Amino acid sequence: MKILSTIRSHGGPVYAAIQGLLLTATGAAALSTALAWQEIAASWLMPAAAAASAAGSGLLAYLRRAVTHRLDQAETAEAKMQKLIDTDLMTGTMMRHVFLEALNESVGTLTRHRKVTLLLVDLDHFKRLNDSFGHHFGDKALAHFAECMRASFSDCDVGRLGGDEFGIIMPGNELKRAERRARHLIEKLGAGVVHEGSVIPLSASIGIAAAPQHATTAKELMILADLALYESKSGGRSKATPFDGEMLSEKRHRRYVERELRAAIYLNELELHYQPVTDAARSAMAVEGLVRWRHPLRGMISPADFIPTAERSNLIDQLGEWVFRRACKDAPSMPDRRISINVSGEQLKRDEVVSMMRRVLHETGCSAERFVLEITETVATAASPEVIGRIEALRKMGFRIALDDFGTGHCGFNYIKTLPIDCIKIDRSYIRNLGSDGIAQVFVSALAQIARIQGLTIVAEGIETEAEFEFARAAGCTRFQGFLFGRPERFILPGDGKGALLVA
Repeated sequence: MKILSTIRSHGGPVYAAIQGLLLTATGAAALSTALAWQEIAASWLMPAAAAASAAGSGLLAYLRRAVTHRLDQAETAEAKMQKLIDTDLMTGTMMRHVFLEALNESVGTLTRHRKVTLLLVDLDHFKRLNDSFGHHFGDKALAHFAECMRASFSDCDVGRLGGDEFGIIMPGNELKRAERRARHLIEKLGAGVVHEGSVIPLSASIGIAAAPQHATTAKELMILADLALYESKSGGRSKATPFDGEMLSEKRHRRYVERELRAAIYLNELELHYQPVTDAARSAMAVEGLVRWRHPLRGMISPADFIPTAERSNLIDQLGEWVFRRACKDAPSMPDRRISINVSGEQLKRDEVVSMMRRVLHETGCSAERFVLEITETVATAASPEVIGRIEALRKMGFRIALDDFGTGHCGFNYIKTLPIDCIKIDRSYIRNLGSDGIAQVFVSALAQIARIQGLTIVAEGIETEAEFEFARAAGCTRFQGFLFGRPERFILPGDGKGALLVA
């Protein structure tokens, strides 16, 4: 485009110069001829020279218009082509490379900082939308998403950075203003998109960082806005979070935990503790294996502190294999009891979970029928067809599948008929309130009746008192777990050198 513009900008002066030279040359020739041949020139040479000059000027003017017209056409075509290269066709937003160039320019240089705010925006649960309603709806949702961003940030640059990831460059560095507009975008998305007569609500998670108070380069600004975006996602999604300096210390802490956990898995420094699951007569029918980490310096570290870190990296696969392998080693010493272990939703996103369990069973000589794999209700309700397929594959191998923490998410009773499960574990929040909350009583009783019809086992979790046990049994639960029957205890294999079986 620059070459065409240069040619065009110089076209006028060049052609004007040529015309002037032609007129001068023609006039000079006519004058010279007239001086030499005064008699002839007077009669026809001067008119002929004037006519030739006029014809030449007219020809050059025509050529100039023709070439300029072609240059205009070429420039227009090149501009359209450049726009196609620079613009995402589906959403009409900037392509990633163009957005990053604009961000670099907006931030300024090390010596001349500019005030700018970067918002990183992710459409929540985009994969689930695609899986549930089809890719056509996914494309429609993305286009609507981009339209809402342009409406809420009309004076800003909007770019598509990935599949469902977008960025917004907002002039100025007023965080409160950015937060207000981000909340307006979330509200606008909540109105939803019409699909086959139904309104499908959308939501987004947003991370906000500003220059120069948070960062002075585009690269740093992207990193900090991404940290803020992660906080929005981990905090429940559908929210906007500005960057805070504490996020950096949390990031360093996560890296420390990840490094130490990797070493603990490699050095076999984790422990598997077992809590009994009883029947109505309080006889232990099964145990649940719960991983524990006894750090040499920090002491016992709660799973709530290290499991989320493992799930954010490939460590969850290694941790999951360690737990299952340890349970297989412990199983022969508990011949009459099934062993339940928890399986992370992150593990179920990959085919390796099926092959890993098949391999460990083969290497340890254990049978899949000895184990119950527990998945949380949240994982089950958000499961894609691929995840459901892996759960079904594990079930066909002989594993029983339990739906854990039932009642904490949005799993309706209709899910019980469609999910490939054998057992439901009712969350302790319902069990704790059975004596005083009518809704909890109706919920647990109805669930127990449906479970009986479906041939499912119902486990009441978190029982700590005799009253809770009696209420749960009266409501129809058939299995019971909680401190009343035993706390999680470490099982010591012969050869560990530290004791014997501690499970009740």
